[in-house]
This record gives sequence, structure tokens and C-alpha cells, in this order.
Amino acid sequence: NAPVVEIAPEDYGLWYVDAMEHPMRYQGKVVHFQARVLKPSDFPAGEFVPGRVAMTCCADDTTFIGIICESKDTPHLKEGGWVDVQAEMAVEYKSAYHGEGPVLRAKKVRMCDPLEEEMVYFN
Repeated sequence: NAPVVEIAPEDYGLWYVDAMEHPMRYQGKVVHFQARVLKPSDFPAGEFVPGRVAMTCCADDTTFIGIICESKDTPHLKEGGWVDVQAEMAVEYKSAYHGEGPVLRAKKVRMCDPLEEEMVYFN
């Protein structure tokens, strides 16, 4: 019930899974976290994906996990750079999800230093 839900770096993976499985829990909540920038070429100019690389079992089994973010700052963000994101969460249709899913509506996005531990683990 905090005005801003702080997502600690070590909790990012658990939060991501929960947000993807139960997006309505976060509808209207403001979240704050650090992540890398992914700018898929087929996304609209005002959207990017802040996320992290996650390892589920071994180094050969890694994948980028993130949630679509709408931001006026997207054109100025550097692919692969690190950002500090504060955004309100919504649930809406996005073609990348092939249906409804969580969407971040950025309140603040600023470049930041990389996290000490860049990888997300689920253990």
C-alpha cells in the first residue's frame, strides 16, 4: 500500500513473474526499479522494455525479461543502457503480448549506473 512500490534488484525476478501472472494486482500502482533498456525495432517510437537478463538454471539458459513501458523519453534512451524507472502500472492490450498484459506508464525515466549484479536468479 506504499505510494511507490520499491522493487529491490534482488526481487526483480519474483516481481516480474507476479506482475505477468497477476497484472491486476498492480493496476494503478506506481513501481520503482532499475533495469536495462531494450528497444525492439517493431515497437512504436514511444515504447521500450526496461528489463533484466534472467538465468533459470545455467549460463546457457538466459533470457531478457521485462514489461512494456510507454515513455516520452524513449527516443533518447540508449539500447542496452541502464535506467531508473518510476511508472504507474496498467493492464491493456499489446500486440507483443498477443493480448492483455501489464504496461508501465513512465512518470520518470533517467539513465543510471549498472547494478552490481546484473543477472536475475530464481533461487
